[in-house]
Amino acid sequence: MNTVATDARVAHPAAGRHGSITKPSAALWRSSVGLALAFLLLFAIAFGPSVPGLQPVGQKVLGVFAWFVVCMVADALPMAVVGLTSPLLLVIVAHMKVPDAFNAFNKDIFFLATGAFILAAVMMGTPLGKRIAFVIAAATRSSSVTRILLGLTAAQLVTHPVIPVVNETALFLPVCKGVGSCMEGKEHLPEARRINTAILYLIAGLMPLFIGPLILTSHFPNLILAAYLKSAQHIDISWGQWLWLNLPLWGLLPIVFVYVVRYFGLTGLQLPGAEIGLARMRDDLGKITWPELWALGCLAIAMVLWIGGWLQPGMTALLAGFLMLLPWSGIRFGELNRHMLWDVLMLLGGAISLSTALYKSGVVSWLAHFVAAPIQSAHLPLLVVLVLLVFAFHVPRAGIVSAVAAGAAFVPLVAGIAQALHYSVLPFTLVVINSLSYAFFLPISITAFLIAWGASGTSTWEAIKFGAPLSIIANLYVILVQPVWLRMIGFPM
Repeated sequence: MNTVATDARVAHPAAGRHGSITKPSAALWRSSVGLALAFLLLFAIAFGPSVPGLQPVGQKVLGVFAWFVVCMVADALPMAVVGLTSPLLLVIVAHMKVPDAFNAFNKDIFFLATGAFILAAVMMGTPLGKRIAFVIAAATRSSSVTRILLGLTAAQLVTHPVIPVVNETALFLPVCKGVGSCMEGKEHLPEARRINTAILYLIAGLMPLFIGPLILTSHFPNLILAAYLKSAQHIDISWGQWLWLNLPLWGLLPIVFVYVVRYFGLTGLQLPGAEIGLARMRDDLGKITWPELWALGCLAIAMVLWIGGWLQPGMTALLAGFLMLLPWSGIRFGELNRHMLWDVLMLLGGAISLSTALYKSGVVSWLAHFVAAPIQSAHLPLLVVLVLLVFAFHVPRAGIVSAVAAGAAFVPLVAGIAQALHYSVLPFTLVVINSLSYAFFLPISITAFLIAWGASGTSTWEAIKFGAPLSIIANLYVILVQPVWLRMIGFPM
């Protein structure tokens, strides 16, 4: 999908495995067929025979939703076009009023994403992001592979609060390659290949995804879920509250670290020259500049305001972005523009608007009925319900690489199932959506892991053998641990 080329701003993963990317003619054919199929489904659903149990407006919204999903899966159109056209189709096909169809574009959550993308662009467009990464990683002063991985993980924990997952992967991919360059001349050794694959998998692929659900601004499904809860359930979740709700997920970080170390047999392995190499890469950046110092101050203000909750999260993000771009900051917006995820921002706005329309038109409750009815008749315990739903949803989830598209598809559906089964919407939806973020059954299931896999040069089967057990471990952890925590803090299911 275009999430690889556009979201992450890095080379297509196919280039890492085969030396070339898909021919333009093949991509054009796939996009054309996908677009034709999307419109065929749109018209067949929206203007076809009445669907029992669904109001006419709901049927038309369902048609637009089918168009959205097919366009994203088939990479039929650029993300920005899909994001802006989806609400437009709600106006044209479903006869919704423009403010209702484009409702997300004036919501605080959209401004939060806008400001967060500006902050992320500053981290990417100046040496600040790499400087933080190299300074922290070099502080380990060790050639031990495990200690180097710990240093890089610590660097991600510092940068990730203001960098979305795809930006984090793009930022750390060259860092990983820089560390891997310390093994030049030893690439033929099995240990060298294991070390290089482990660094790419853990730092470029997994850690961004495992940290993402913890922080509201770091993962697109977080923003979609927060927006949905606000519009449909009138539940307002601040940046700090999101951190509190997901506190148990921090326990997954040592789990994934130990899993990678044991899987690749990294205990006791050394990476000669890594200490010097990291220090050299840090020194190559030169002394910290005034724009970087100014950006650090603005980020500190944003973090304090986010955690304190004195302003709405979106207004805080915009304020930080405004402060960063003041004339005396030395930061020029034109230089940052290529690092701004404008296409993702438009897609995010369209996805949130579509999710709201699905709920208000009755499509969510209609879809949820088909899933909830057999579960209700079976009288299954909550734990069994969660396990069945989560692992069943991973099947269609595997075909949706874009985190925005996955959030748009599953957030309203899972919330509707929660209501149909008479569970509390916030904890039930949070647990299921968090679980779907740990999707490593296939290397193509989620953008960050797809990029890391492509850069590693490993085979599909190798990635599956590595990712499938980790997916099961992470999903079971969320299902077993987070509901207990949510009950403890006053959000029982």
